[in-house]
Formats: sequence, C-alpha cells, structure tokens
Amino acid sequence: MTAENNLIATLAAIVGSDYLSTSVFERLKSSLDIFPYEKKREELPLVVVLPGSREEVADIVRYANQEKIPVYVRGSGTSFTGAARYPEPGIVINTRRLNHFRLNRDNNYFECGPGCSCNEISGLLAKEECFLPLAPGSKLVASMGGLISNNTSAHIIDASVGKPGDYVLSVEVVLPTGEILETGTTGLRRPAGNDLTKFFVGGDGLFGVITSIRMRLVPDFCRANGLLIYPDLASLARGVQRLYYDRCPVPLFMEFMDEKTADIGFDLKQLERPGGPVIMFVAIGNSQEAADQAAERIVAAMNKEKPLVAERITDAGRWDILWTTREVIGSYLMQSTGNQWISAEVVSNLAGLEECMHDVVNFTDGLPLLSTLDSYLFGHIGALTMHPGVVLPRDWDDDRKRQAVDEKFAREAELNLKYRTCGGEWGQFAKRTAFFEQRYGPEGIKIIRRMKEVFDPHNIMNRGILRPAG
Repeated sequence: MTAENNLIATLAAIVGSDYLSTSVFERLKSSLDIFPYEKKREELPLVVVLPGSREEVADIVRYANQEKIPVYVRGSGTSFTGAARYPEPGIVINTRRLNHFRLNRDNNYFECGPGCSCNEISGLLAKEECFLPLAPGSKLVASMGGLISNNTSAHIIDASVGKPGDYVLSVEVVLPTGEILETGTTGLRRPAGNDLTKFFVGGDGLFGVITSIRMRLVPDFCRANGLLIYPDLASLARGVQRLYYDRCPVPLFMEFMDEKTADIGFDLKQLERPGGPVIMFVAIGNSQEAADQAAERIVAAMNKEKPLVAERITDAGRWDILWTTREVIGSYLMQSTGNQWISAEVVSNLAGLEECMHDVVNFTDGLPLLSTLDSYLFGHIGALTMHPGVVLPRDWDDDRKRQAVDEKFAREAELNLKYRTCGGEWGQFAKRTAFFEQRYGPEGIKIIRRMKEVFDPHNIMNRGILRPAG
C-alpha cells in the first residue's frame, strides 16, 4: 500500500468514507481564499476530512503528528491574509460537522462548535435577548472557530465592547500531539494570571484545533442611530477625533464611505447623493433613553467640525436603507464589473487620524499596478480602521494579480508601521508574517516560533503560515 493510500484508509477508518474526499474539486475548494489568482496544483491538499467529534479530530491529528503530515483547519475560508490558502499539501480538517450549540442559562453561558456560523449563533442568542460580540461582513458564512482563532470583532468597535476574547470563558482544543485540552472556567470570572485560553483565542490556528467554544451571555443593547455628512475627509477625521476627545460614549458601529463610494451606495438605493463623505453610527445603552442620550452626545460633539448634515435617524425603515448603502459596496463592485475586489486594512492611531486619512486616500500612489486602477475607500472609522481598495481586472494574468496583492500588503504594512498600529480584524500571519516581524522585531517573531515549537514539535499545524505566503 502506498503512503497516500495508507493515509486515505486511515482517515476513512476514523471519520467514515462519506466524510472524506480526495476529489480535485473538493481539495481545490477547500484551499482557496478571497485572492483572485489560481491555486498551484502542487499545493493542493492531499485529502479533506469532516470529523464529527473531538475524538475524531484527536485521532486525525495524532496520526498526522506521527507521520509528520501538515494539518490545516478549514472554517468558511473567508481569510483576508492568505492563511486559508494552504502552502503545502496536507490534511484539511473541515469543521462543518462540529456545529453543536448548548445554552446553559443556569450558568449564563453558551457553548458552540467551531463549525457554527456567526449568523446562526447570533440568531440563537437574539432569541434569548442576548448579543454576540462579533459582526464580520461575512457573518452569513463566517465560522465561529475562525473568528475566535483570529479574535476578531470585525465591524464592531473594540473601544465600545471589546474583543471576543473578553467574553470567551474557555475553549476545548485538540493539541497538535493529539491530546484534548479544556482551558478556562465554567464560572463568569475568567482566570487571573496564566489562562491557557489566551493561547488559542487569537492564536491564528498555530497551536491546536478548537473543537468547542464557551462564551458568557451578553444582554443585548438598546440602539440609537445617526448620520453625518462632511464636506471632506479631513473634517470627517477631526469629527471622529472629537468623539473621543469629548469623552462621548463610543458607538457599537461607526462606518464611513468616501464621497465616490457613498455615491455608488446611495445610487443603488435610489437615494439623493450625499454630497460628501458619510458616517453612519449605532450608539448603544442599557435603556432606550440611555442609547438616545449617547447618540445625542455623539452628534453634538461631531457637529463641532461643521458637517453638512448631523442628525439622528429615528425612522427604522429609513435607517435600514441608509445602512445597506454601506453593506452593498463590495459585492456591487464585483458583480457589476465581473472582477475581483481587494482591500487593505490600515489602522490609524487617534492623534494621527487626519494625516492617516490623507495617506489612505493616496494609498495606491507610486504602486506600479494598483496606481493604474480606480480606488475606493470605506471602513470602520470608529475603530480607526480604513479599507482602501481596488477592483482587479479579471483578464490580468496570475503573475500580475499576485504582484497587485503583494503591492497592497506592502503599502498596508508601510502605513501600519508609520502609525505603530496593526490590523485588528484579519489575523497577523501568512501574508502579514513579514509585517509582524517588522512591527515587533526579530524577538517578537522568535517568541511566536518558540511557542509553536512547544505546542507543535513536528510543526504540523498550519505549516508554512509563519512565513510570508507566495
């Protein structure tokens, strides 16, 4: 029996032949991400497996560790940093069947599997009048395991409600050597000192396979909405600074679009063009009165920078239409052109926001390929996160597309180094590994590599992610 046949037979004995695939289509589908260039055939996974229990995951990983075969964990594959485009052939563990949900009202927490979608869990919690502190643009498909592995709150403003890790009480993990570990607590107070949970929440999948997540229940908020339109992006940036400097309650969401991007969204929803860059925000409170007061304070503070419009939006129907002008942008640009959207994640510090806004407006300047394309700008401005982006022509060959993606990451790194920040949404490795080393120095990346050696002596988990992906 060949080594590959032995691999297939062993995995089939663990998960059953119905939950294993070696088809080229499944292997290709399970190793792509949002990047527009093709996958190299020699990098295709050997096999895709769908375990249904932690024990099956442990058996798979134990075998892979014994044979020194790379293991990559697949959620929904919505990675923006190349971590879902696996650089070496290996075993892909698809988490789709790890989709349990258990509500523990007595202890005020819930548990879910990594294969559950963010949207599914959010809906189940809403029935309990609770709130899931996660809101990616891909929430319909984004998996809980991927979101927790990145510790991303996505569109939600960290300064308002914190990171998901602030709510994770424990995780159940299969270590790269096959042992099953439960971290944390069943209490509502997370451990002081060394809490093993912290290695896996935000661990970028380097240290083990998450098989269950326990998070405390968070009562939902009352909300109040607002709209601001500024004459230019510089005054918009000063308005956001004013929100913080005047010590306003930080909103749950604060999204923005430059004028060109806003025009597209408003046109799609058959609204009058705004006439300037737009901010939409969602203030929160424990009562409707508190939420309304928070929104009034935000509008009053940001009005000091002389916006063209600064108003509360109290009509729910109107708000839904306004909010979707922002949500439709990326998908519309791709669908209307048949091309591929790519964007960067540039994060400013507060004092430098106006200057950083100027930098992202000119994000593509001097870049050989990206400077030839139209650029668009939007983002989560309350979190000081901006997403300058372009639409890559479909007819470009793979080499040009790769170069364009590399230009994007290089300029993103340059700006985040300038403001001494880092991405807050998409994870820190794969195509960001070089930036991580620049940002935190050779000792910083050395610490991560040494930690990985402790957890994963044969380097089977996400092998190749700690070097820049090609």
